[in-house]
Amino acid sequence: MDIRKSYKTTPKGDLQPVEALLKTMLENGMVDTVLGAKSDKDITQIKPEQIGDPENISDMNMNAYIAFNFSKMDSAAKFVHKTMGGGLRNRIGMFGRSCDVRALVELRKRHQVDFNNLIVIGIEEFGQIEQKTLKAFFTSNSLDPTQLSTVRMGRDQMEMDFIGDVQSYPLDSELHVCHNCANCHHKSIQSADVIASFLAGEPVLTALTEKGLTVLEKADAYLEFTETTNESEGMLKEMEAEGRNRQLADIEEFRQKTKLEKMQALGACTACGLCIKSCPVCFCVDCSLQNKRKAKEIDVYTFQLSRLAHIGDSCVQCGKCDSNCPKNLPLNIYLNDIAFNLEEKFGYVTGRSFDDIPPRASISDLKLRFKK
Repeated sequence: MDIRKSYKTTPKGDLQPVEALLKTMLENGMVDTVLGAKSDKDITQIKPEQIGDPENISDMNMNAYIAFNFSKMDSAAKFVHKTMGGGLRNRIGMFGRSCDVRALVELRKRHQVDFNNLIVIGIEEFGQIEQKTLKAFFTSNSLDPTQLSTVRMGRDQMEMDFIGDVQSYPLDSELHVCHNCANCHHKSIQSADVIASFLAGEPVLTALTEKGLTVLEKADAYLEFTETTNESEGMLKEMEAEGRNRQLADIEEFRQKTKLEKMQALGACTACGLCIKSCPVCFCVDCSLQNKRKAKEIDVYTFQLSRLAHIGDSCVQCGKCDSNCPKNLPLNIYLNDIAFNLEEKFGYVTGRSFDDIPPRASISDLKLRFKK
């Protein structure tokens, strides 16, 4: 049941809101383990970690996670599913972006995660800046990422603190959120217990379920709460409308290409498998594509077309395959076009609801498709 109670928060100590909620879950025995985040070489490279001891909840620098996401092939949904067990054998507290929550919804439909054993904090944010974009930006501006202590994302600019030297940089052609984040029209989070919004000034926590409200109530040792309204809803709708318009423009341009041009764009693929490894909704224990690739029984075109067909009705357009591709294949546009077709023909949107049945899992939808 959606209860929608929102609160502005003020930390009583060193713990920031998301960290405070995760520690509260552990201390009160609500979960067995939680998702954490730690910096690798610098704060632009954030890695997921599993934490079972509340005393090990460290400063996760959530602002850095919001700006950069987990680095490389990691994502909250993938780590919770693959490494932490997905709630099938334990109770997990976690946080994740909109695409992470939607990926978990798709995994739940396929019996890969159990939401009854998850406490989910959905993060409202503007979008992530990819590692490739960051590296080029730091190089061209002679900036040292190891000196970066914290960041704050805005809608049109990013504030960076280089150990006391605070600078603001516009989000433009040089420094910008990734393509799929800019085109995202599913930023609103539906299937979380708590939403942590970082869009309008100080973080606002919104309980969506009784389970989420209980966590907020028990977190009063670490946070002061002032009831408010979530002012980000209008901003989210505006960003979603802008994202959908950009995506539709991309799809229209893509559809003007010939079949040969679309195939040629996949020709640089080496079948390295990074797109599969980075996908948050891939879960096959024994991947036939990977096996055929290793045995050299499949060409790169068949490799990519098979993957697109296999993952098409569960893709949540997170862009991880696209951003991790060493050959910069435009994988996002192929998958976004499939997603648009699914929505247009079947009214199906991946990750929107537990009750939405994937078209290929619905007998009635299959019959309708064959009639056409």
